[in-house]
Amino acid sequence: MQEVILLYNPKAGDTYFRFELDEFIAVFNTAGYDTRIFRSRAKGDMAAYLLKADLSNVAAVFVAGGDGSINEVVNGLMNCKHKVPLGVIPAGTSNDFARSLGFPSEYEKCINLLANMQMEDVDVGCVNGRYFINVCGAGLFTNVSQTVNIDLKNLIGKMAYYLKGAGQLPSFRPFKLRVEANGEVYEDNFILFLVLNSGSAGGFKLATDAALDDGLYDFVGIRQVSLPEMTLLLVRMLKGEHLKDKSVLHLQSNHFLISSENIQDDLRESDVDGESGPLLPLEIDVKPKALSLIVNRQNLIVAE
Repeated sequence: MQEVILLYNPKAGDTYFRFELDEFIAVFNTAGYDTRIFRSRAKGDMAAYLLKADLSNVAAVFVAGGDGSINEVVNGLMNCKHKVPLGVIPAGTSNDFARSLGFPSEYEKCINLLANMQMEDVDVGCVNGRYFINVCGAGLFTNVSQTVNIDLKNLIGKMAYYLKGAGQLPSFRPFKLRVEANGEVYEDNFILFLVLNSGSAGGFKLATDAALDDGLYDFVGIRQVSLPEMTLLLVRMLKGEHLKDKSVLHLQSNHFLISSENIQDDLRESDVDGESGPLLPLEIDVKPKALSLIVNRQNLIVAE
């Protein structure tokens, strides 16, 4: 009998996923799989576990956690000798990437859909040698997931991110950014930028035409704007009309070079799938269809 591996972060999101372990084991046993479970105790141990594990009889690896946990497991799998499909259970706070795979937030429904083992090959990003599956960015608001209090995040969810982000506004300074993509160079003053796979970050659908398997990532940069202009832009984001705004730079490419001469020291570090990433400058490549993901095809975001 083949096995599946379940890696879970007990501190992710509302921390309730631990009560679903028996349900996961039962569902996959009915589907014909034995289950190995690994409980994360420290940052990096899920990737380390995968690199040491025998995956020769493993049908799939599943991770229950937030975007940071998913990133860790993606990096582990991308560096493993055996190529094993990945399934994602949305057990974090934002769950931007899990939503792009078409899965509901209710654990029982999600687990039963995952057991269908529908698979699609999706693109994986690589920034300065580190893999990422959903988003890489820097600037205003982009590092709030790293700095917000964990207890507060677990208590009030996404609102903790918004409160932390609002606290950055008084001391923030726009920065000059240079972006090279598709043989063109773009330079301007920005307040933030994101390079996206699914198109979603922080609960917002920022790149409306993004697809997980088109061989391209989307660059979305917001130029220097006044506070009233930012308010109007947020309204346009909610309507999905922001990419037409003159303050937004939107590009699609499989390769980006991004640098800044004057970004604040505390924002020079990028955010990669909700975790601390490399310092600017950044070189980002897209690895087309490099990872097999278990998906819910009915609601999947892919190229037509």
